[in-house]
Amino acid sequence: MTKFFICGLLFAILALVAHSVSAAIDGITLKQNPQALINDQRLIGNVPAQAKREGVIVDVPQLFIYYGDTSPAYHLAGFRPTLARELDIIVNARRMERSMVSLERLLERAQQPDGSVVSISDLPEADLYVVQYERSGCETCSEVQQAIEAWLDGRPDTAFGITISLDK
Repeated sequence: MTKFFICGLLFAILALVAHSVSAAIDGITLKQNPQALINDQRLIGNVPAQAKREGVIVDVPQLFIYYGDTSPAYHLAGFRPTLARELDIIVNARRMERSMVSLERLLERAQQPDGSVVSISDLPEADLYVVQYERSGCETCSEVQQAIEAWLDGRPDTAFGITISLDK
């Protein structure tokens, strides 16, 4: 009887560990190019629309999701509690966002800590690419990250995350 209890307890612990590990998104962290930051701060007009279409990032969080072939799927400035439902509808139907900035453009505007640029060919294969812009101390950025991880946890899709920091 004790062996059954210990085995059951071990399986429960392993299931919890596996559940928490599967929720994390594999990925990389980049920094926004300093020149891009300066140029973005100078722009006037409808900044959220410019973020979606041109990759102009002033406010965080900004979330961009691309399919494995790098076609655009979804953009969100800020956070909405309905994020997971929206993503399910869009990704399950394979809807494409026609007026969204290309993943290549976002990568051109970011750099690794050593100053090098990551290109699309450097990314591993994935069903989805999740790009999130954030700043340190941004609670809403954490909410978006948690919502994305929870959403991906129940899906068969593989995802690769690209976090781009606006911190200087």
